[in-house]
Parts: sequence; structure tokens; C-alpha cells
Amino acid sequence: MASLRSPSCPLPCARPGRARVALCLVLLAATLAMATEQPPPQALRSDSGRFVAANAEFTLLHEMGHLLIAELDLPVLGREEDAADQLGFISLFLSYGRQRDADFYAKLLDIADYWRLEWQRIKPAEEEVYAWASHGLDAQRFYNLACLIYGSDPDQLEWVPKVTGLPVERALYCDQEYAQVRKALAWVEQQHGRTANEPIRHRIQVIYEPLSQYLEDSQHLLAQIRRSGEVEAIAARASEAYRLPRDLVLRLSNCGAADAWYSRTGGELVLCYERLTYFHALAAQLPRLRQTPAPALCQACR
Repeated sequence: MASLRSPSCPLPCARPGRARVALCLVLLAATLAMATEQPPPQALRSDSGRFVAANAEFTLLHEMGHLLIAELDLPVLGREEDAADQLGFISLFLSYGRQRDADFYAKLLDIADYWRLEWQRIKPAEEEVYAWASHGLDAQRFYNLACLIYGSDPDQLEWVPKVTGLPVERALYCDQEYAQVRKALAWVEQQHGRTANEPIRHRIQVIYEPLSQYLEDSQHLLAQIRRSGEVEAIAARASEAYRLPRDLVLRLSNCGAADAWYSRTGGELVLCYERLTYFHALAAQLPRLRQTPAPALCQACR
């Protein structure tokens, strides 16, 4: 079956008269066709350990996006938070040679589903994301990531819009969105990438602070992260790929909050141990979430 592809016309369902009706019929037919595509069973299998590891990795890569923007003085059009999400996703995607591996798809869905869980969670006022904030709304971040996942390989991932509820009118253009982000990262590598024979002058050092007593229950989560070696791999990849202007630090620390950030002043990327605990708590909701995907509808076709 042909995959859902973006036409060379303006946004679908926005045209008046017969053209609009014809486009909507095509979109609805494509949606029904997609509904017959089934994801690999292992891609939807809930695994709390994988969910924690995948989202810890994406969090680090998101903050690494901020690090590269600051340290390499990258131009950013739009919100920096959106750019950091895109850099984080593409860095994760391109760091693996298993893009058609169901386990890898499961990892990508874990990352998107974190934002779906955040979107659906009732938050106290101090945790709410407002329209004026520098971060996108949780729902926007979920759909943006779902679009990049689908756009990375539409032929292989025709089931992603159905599973995530990504509306067909957005899905039509996701291959273009993915191509834009890949092109941006290629430009960064061309402008700031280290050549094969160029010495590494500055590195990112990884530091694990001791867990505080009140986080001792999270010891197994930290042990899992350390065994994977992924934190060190992320720091090494950035150190080896780019001409960093100074030595930097990637620190895992007790913070008192489930947070992460990059400090331009201190040259330090911090991932809080509390965030690992928070990911673990959210993972308990995955079975319910994946049994009730959001509907994908063309709003203007109703």
C-alpha cells in the first residue's frame, strides 16, 4: 500500500468548494487505509526500564541541544526549546543503526508517550505550562515528536498516526518536517563538526554525584543507567563530533526536583536523579495509555 505522502499543494482541508471536498475524501480514505496497518507487537509492549532509559537519554540530548546552541553560537529561528527538541530527537535517531528495529520504535514511542502523559496529567499551578512560556505546550511537544517519528520512515511506520492519534492533515507533511530537521543538523555538522584528523581539544566530562538518602529507592534506576554507558556515550559523541570552545561538564545530581537544564554560565549540563524517579512513576500508566490512543480526525472535514 502506498504510504501517506504530502502533496505539492497548500494545507489540505483548507480549500473551498469542490477541491476541499475532494481532498477531504482522499484524506479520509487514506486514514481508513492506515487503520489496517498494525504496529509490531513488541513496539507497543510496556517496559518501565526501557521507558526510563529512553526518556533519560532524550532529556540529556534535549539539554545537549541547548549546549550546542550556546557553545557553538548557533542561529535559531523560532523557540530555542523547539530547536532543542528537534536536535535531541535527530541526535537520538541518527545515533542508532537500527531504524527498522521494533525495539528502537518502542523507544521512540516511549519518548512521545512521555509528553502525552504530561499533557494528560492534572498539574498544580506551579507546574502548568502556559501559552506565553518559552516551552511548547505538552500536547504540542507530543504531536511534534510523533510527526518526526512518522516522518523518519513513512513507508515503514504507517501505523504511527493510528497509534499516536496524529491527525492525517499533519501526517501528510511529516516527511518534509523530518527532512528539514536533518538538513539543519547537517548544516551544524558542516559548520562546526570536527574533521577526522583534527585533535579533540575540549571534552565533556561526566560526573555522578552520590545519591542522597531520600533517593536510595532509585538506586536500581541509576545502576541501570550507568550499566548502559549511554550517558558517557552521549558526552563522547558530542566531544568527538564538534569543535567545542571549552571543557564542559555533564552532571547527574540530587536537585530536590525532577528537573534538567544547561547552564551557559557554568558550562554544565545537569540531569537530576529525581527525574529518573519521575519517569519510573509515569511508566506505570503506559499500559492504560496504549490501549486508548487518541483519534486522528480531519477537523475541517466534519
